Amino acid sequence: MVAHLMHKDAQGRQAVVAVLLERGPDDKPQPLIQTVWAHLPLERGEALQSQAQLDLTQLLPAERGYYTYMGSLTTPPCSEGVLWMVMRQPVQLTAQQIAVFARLYPMNARPLQAGSGRLIKQSQ
Repeated sequence: MVAHLMHKDAQGRQAVVAVLLERGPDDKPQPLIQTVWAHLPLERGEALQSQAQLDLTQLLPAERGYYTYMGSLTTPPCSEGVLWMVMRQPVQLTAQQIAVFARLYPMNARPLQAGSGRLIKQSQ
């Protein structure tokens, strides 16, 4: 699984920080995900307003290295010109945290796209 932290500036330029998610120990729930899950609607598509305060840096891995490239959105209209930063180190979730997400959002991944000669850089 991957969490996408989407950003858009005043000129409409978009950037995505992608955080890879993997199963970890069941006795160490990821704190930010616990907060998000506590404020999610129970059913997909259900509207819900929340006053929850989120610090998205809590979702970033301890090691902040990343890969970066120019790509596209993963959902229609799949627009090009999006700056991607993919964190190299995954963040661990419990099996229960993964199950909640999988129930609400079953297989929503876009098929792999050809690299089309794009340059992929790695941070220091």
